[in-house]
Amino acid sequence: MTDSNPLILYDISSPLQPRSYAPNPSKARLALGFKGVPFKTTFVDILDIADLRKGLGCPATRKFDDDSDYYTLPMLRDPSGRVVGDSFDVASYLEETYPDTGGCLLPPNAHGLDYESPNKDTAFFAPLSANQESKYTGYAKFNTHIDATFSAHVVLVAQYMPFNPATAEAAKALFVQRAHLNSWDDLCIKGETREQIKTAFKEALTSLAQLFMVHDGPYLEGERATYADLIVGGWLNMLSITMPASEWEEFRTWHSGVFARLHDALQLNYFVCT
Repeated sequence: MTDSNPLILYDISSPLQPRSYAPNPSKARLALGFKGVPFKTTFVDILDIADLRKGLGCPATRKFDDDSDYYTLPMLRDPSGRVVGDSFDVASYLEETYPDTGGCLLPPNAHGLDYESPNKDTAFFAPLSANQESKYTGYAKFNTHIDATFSAHVVLVAQYMPFNPATAEAAKALFVQRAHLNSWDDLCIKGETREQIKTAFKEALTSLAQLFMVHDGPYLEGERATYADLIVGGWLNMLSITMPASEWEEFRTWHSGVFARLHDALQLNYFVCT
């Protein structure tokens, strides 16, 4: 891998391009920034992801509740042609391929890895990433539990997803089908129902916020980031882009601002747009 032959990150395209918004590609982007390795982005429309993965010989890593394959991004392709097709696998690949670059991404016994989501028993139409066979089991479990907490409340931003105008209606129809909804309007949450979900979200984040308050610093370990911080940061990046501005500003005040400080530090130090 060189500056002239970089890694290729496949990310979900949007009118915000080159800004990454989806949580899992954002986790991969943050990990690449943490490691400081050169990479370029290929942006892919949501409707083209399945064909792209099949064309690159990269099988789906998860399945929907009807047992059909869930083709999603990110993917990472290296100069040898090797393709890695899950954000957690991207982090593992970077740690093992570039152990002496950018610091240790997945240090053992990091603070906070025993986090348990209050939404861990929620049934999701698309299973959360597990990766329990990874040698980084603690981070894999943390990833699953963080995904559960945020996924349980992602309906707050679903209606604001920045779809490409040319394929927006088809993308919405795909989401409706996957989630077994009647129409896209089912995802447009307003009024008192929205306020109730926001209140539940704030409460659900309490135990996670407390972990960030143990040390004096924006990260779980204090001044040193690990992949656990990047996992949370991927979701925070999505919220910062898809939440209405007033709600994002409100979110930043929750829990003494620990998530605002984390988001700002990660964006400043590791979020790379290419």
